[in-house]
Amino acid sequence: MNRPCCLTSSRIQAVNRLSVHAAFLLFMLVSALPSGAQDLKLLVSVQQQSIISPGPIRATLHFHNSGKQTVWLYQPIRNGTAGELRGPFSLGAGAQGARQAYGGSALEVHLEPTGAQEANAGGALGDGSVILPDGLPFPRLVRLAPDQDYEQKVSIHVDPAQTKSDGGTQPVWGSYNFSVIYSADYSNADALARDINAYLWHGRVSSNIVTLNLQPPAAQGAIEGSVVDAGGRPFSDLLVTLSDENEDALNQTYTDDNGRFSFTHVASGRFWLTVRQPGSGYDTSVFRQVDVGGNGQPTKVQIMMLPVEPDKPDRVLHKPVLFNIVDEQGRPLPNARLAILHSSGNVLENRKARTGNDGFAAVSLIPGSNILTIRMEGCKDVERPIDVARGPGVDGFKFDFECVKK
Repeated sequence: MNRPCCLTSSRIQAVNRLSVHAAFLLFMLVSALPSGAQDLKLLVSVQQQSIISPGPIRATLHFHNSGKQTVWLYQPIRNGTAGELRGPFSLGAGAQGARQAYGGSALEVHLEPTGAQEANAGGALGDGSVILPDGLPFPRLVRLAPDQDYEQKVSIHVDPAQTKSDGGTQPVWGSYNFSVIYSADYSNADALARDINAYLWHGRVSSNIVTLNLQPPAAQGAIEGSVVDAGGRPFSDLLVTLSDENEDALNQTYTDDNGRFSFTHVASGRFWLTVRQPGSGYDTSVFRQVDVGGNGQPTKVQIMMLPVEPDKPDRVLHKPVLFNIVDEQGRPLPNARLAILHSSGNVLENRKARTGNDGFAAVSLIPGSNILTIRMEGCKDVERPIDVARGPGVDGFKFDFECVKK
């Protein structure tokens, strides 16, 4: 019998999909999920199981909605737990009252030594953190209908467990059990469920365990830098991202009180540095290309941060907004075309979307005053002013559309 010598690319992809699906079925049978998270299943896979420090781990989060209703997932994912998402965050200047807004998703990384390494670590655990977007984040919502899957790729920086030794600590290299906990929380999740019938998934869900082999670093290069303003004053607490020549993130750190930062164990070659102010409502990113030599001497760089005047929509932080459009009988209105206009100062943006069969559409908008136009074939357009709340989290609106023939 003749047998094929190899798998084509399409067949490999099919096998991978079947493997992930089979793993989902097994994991759904054996996993015990926290209360409130039973409908969302999570499987984590990694691109490679042998990681040379400082990594990162290239992982994929495979989500599956086993419930009976559509849920919405928040992107991007930040570090930590859902409890840490609660801020406090104010709604910004001009907000009414003393309300606090929060919301989003987070990933907690677990890295536990196994076998002989577990004994060597003496109970110490490794550490892992999600590498955040190097530029201005673009928050958005992902629709996950019943029995649907969604994949999210993440890069995770890892550090081995540290055990005490004479004169300090010693890294523990070798085998580790790697897993993650995905969580989400929102200040207005209950209100959105009540007022517009939208379910933002919130709770905690644990993944499966993947065995990794953490190896000591091989590269000996280093980058030492500082960030200053136009007057030479240092900038502290800025997020600095190190990326390779293809702009794939490798590592992250923050500037200290003197505006300094450093990366060690960097291979020789060309890299990108991106510096931004986390939590800013505008894009503050500054890029710098650096070359690291193989002579063992650190590459030194100074980066200047200048004031930002946002003049384009993509330089302003957006906020995910859910729209629920129904007809005069309260039934979902599918295929309604939405156009949302924002005009403020030098920034003009016109975003478009279309409702699904359930009458919902998710759009990321600039907070503040916007004009919504609802269009249906054969009907007159309907305009409605909307005020997207400032601050983190998700906003939502429900509108009745009565068709007046043209």
